[in-house]
Amino acid sequence: MYTEWIEKLNPKPEFNLTWYKNEDLYTDGDIEDLIIKLIAENEPENYSKAIRENLCWATYYHLTHLRKNLLNWYPFKKEGSLLEIGCGMGAATNMFCEKCGSVTAVELSKRRAAGALLRCRERENLEIIVGNLNDIQFDKKFDYITLIGVLEYQGTYTDSANPYLDFLIEIRKLLKPGGKLLIAIENKYGLKYWCGAKEDHTGVPFEGMNQYAISNRKVKTFARKELEDLVRESGFGNVFFYYPMPDYKLPTVVYSQNSLPTDENMQSLRPYYIPDTDTVIANEKLIYKDIIENNAFEFFANSFLVECSDDDEVGRISFSRLSSERQDKYQIATVFTNENTVEKFALIPEKGETHIAQILKNHNALEREGKRTLAMKYDKGRLISPYISAPLLQDIALDICRKKDMAGFFRIIDRVWEEILSSSSHIKAEDNIFFTTGIDEGRDMEKYGPILRIGYLDMVLSNAFYSDGELLWFDQEWILEGVPAKFVLYRGIVEFYNAYPWMESFISVEMIAARYGMLAVWEQFQILAGTFLDMLSDEYHWGIRQMNIPIDRDMCARNIQKLLG
Repeated sequence: MYTEWIEKLNPKPEFNLTWYKNEDLYTDGDIEDLIIKLIAENEPENYSKAIRENLCWATYYHLTHLRKNLLNWYPFKKEGSLLEIGCGMGAATNMFCEKCGSVTAVELSKRRAAGALLRCRERENLEIIVGNLNDIQFDKKFDYITLIGVLEYQGTYTDSANPYLDFLIEIRKLLKPGGKLLIAIENKYGLKYWCGAKEDHTGVPFEGMNQYAISNRKVKTFARKELEDLVRESGFGNVFFYYPMPDYKLPTVVYSQNSLPTDENMQSLRPYYIPDTDTVIANEKLIYKDIIENNAFEFFANSFLVECSDDDEVGRISFSRLSSERQDKYQIATVFTNENTVEKFALIPEKGETHIAQILKNHNALEREGKRTLAMKYDKGRLISPYISAPLLQDIALDICRKKDMAGFFRIIDRVWEEILSSSSHIKAEDNIFFTTGIDEGRDMEKYGPILRIGYLDMVLSNAFYSDGELLWFDQEWILEGVPAKFVLYRGIVEFYNAYPWMESFISVEMIAARYGMLAVWEQFQILAGTFLDMLSDEYHWGIRQMNIPIDRDMCARNIQKLLG
């Protein structure tokens, strides 16, 4: 089937079959033909609608753009050469071609390699080689090599008494001096496995912690120290660990050994379990608070991304957050660097530069209104701010709430309310966005309170430092005109309670709404918030969230009952 598509679309990359032995050693089955068809029928990387209309784990996994989040923030050299080992159907290959001067992708399966070829059909800096890497003879070395979900299979594909070590030793020979190896792999002791999730490669729960003795398959993942020792034994002197969350397959945030999570929010972590949850016995998300407070996160992280080099610096980036569930033009990355800077840039530069410019414009406008803001400059498509260690207002509020200091919490909210009220000039009540958009046709003007000419929607607790008794605002990404000041406060309260739902047992949202006169307009605020979310979100990808199966107490109880017989 794919040969017809290749003939029809005439892809530009070189398709090298020299080392192919006329057999595909692994497959997801006939679903791969459908995935290739979807790739061929849609523009490259524009698959959200196709995924939603053909929704299953295989189509989602192979086609979702979240796969690129593993490395779309990484500081590749633009002129660099990259060897991608195990490219699959090209989930990251297009991104590598965009970031590097030349890319060589190796794939065992001809059918999957054909999918990558069609997906990257406009790339002229790409060669795809079909075959086992251990058989291929290269005539060049590379600046970067990626092993994404590959190392664990070397018990099957590397014929050696110590296949994992020997494979890495051979890989190292293919790097230029100062080159980087990037390994992504599951953690044998990842928290999701302790919670009962089935092992990703064998489908057997608790397989890794039983040292893979149950399925007897030639596959193996590693604990953190075990993996670091293996990498160093293969000859790499510099090793740096990243922790993609919820794992390396579908990351939305990437922590590192130099920037570990500090609270249970985990940047709004959404764990997922594929293909099902019928063995899950605990809610992973509820356990992270204890793990983080006991300094055990690195042992229990679900997966690793390891940056390895002989003699060059590693760990230039210490943290990245990927806002990639939005429309293309709004997708951005936020990274912390080892130069003590925080940088923001568009994940799709040709579509997102206008949004980056708007963030800077918002920042400067808020500063002109007399608000203290974090210093920010624009440089080559990036917004750069200094990293500061002052506490977030959110963290101060959390600490106060844990001490059951209700008056202290309200003092913080009062302070934010004062800042919001003075963040912009006020306009006539009839210019309220709720009236001009028709959300509220009753035109009861008094209940909305002061109307801001410009509403800075990101004046929330997580976007302010508390420094020298003053609030220092940052990340003012979104604005709306003609917005009630109460709506800006509403958005901050809802965000805070969504991140920390236990707050409801201390101070209810209803109590806050009553204190600040929002009860009468709460329903209208929900409508505007939903409309705003729809405006910036990728409508098809947002609908795909059903792949994230919620874990509740009843589900865990039913599965535990199975163990009890």
